[in-house]
Amino acid sequence: MAEAILMPRLSDTMTEGVVAAWHKKVGDTVKKGDLLAEIETDKATMELESYQDGILLHIGTPRGGKLEVNDLLAIFGKQGEDITALIAANTRGASAAATSPIASAANTEQALMLLQHLLLQLQVQQQLQIVLMQVLWKK
Repeated sequence: MAEAILMPRLSDTMTEGVVAAWHKKVGDTVKKGDLLAEIETDKATMELESYQDGILLHIGTPRGGKLEVNDLLAIFGKQGEDITALIAANTRGASAAATSPIASAANTEQALMLLQHLLLQLQVQQQLQIVLMQVLWKK
């Protein structure tokens, strides 16, 4: 059965953490004790080791993403397991906004590239519509 891994409190004063690096990617097999991620706290960057075995099925935020303590960090389970209910049960409104690629300040460049790509697609579609209209009018 899949299990949610929540952002741990890595210091007494920690209220949120930033994922400085992921050492595993979705689909990787993870063993207990494997280095999973590096988390920047209010005081230091700390290595986060896995405390269980499984397949990494979901990452709660990309590298550079910020999560509050007890927000969804990752989900471990068996390959092919349905985790949609687990994601929904462990996602709060603020966390969902923080993990959105466009909302995350760390992903500003990636979001800009995505928007540029979408605009280009829209322009191509508009040009195709114009050509199609011209062809239809000639008939």
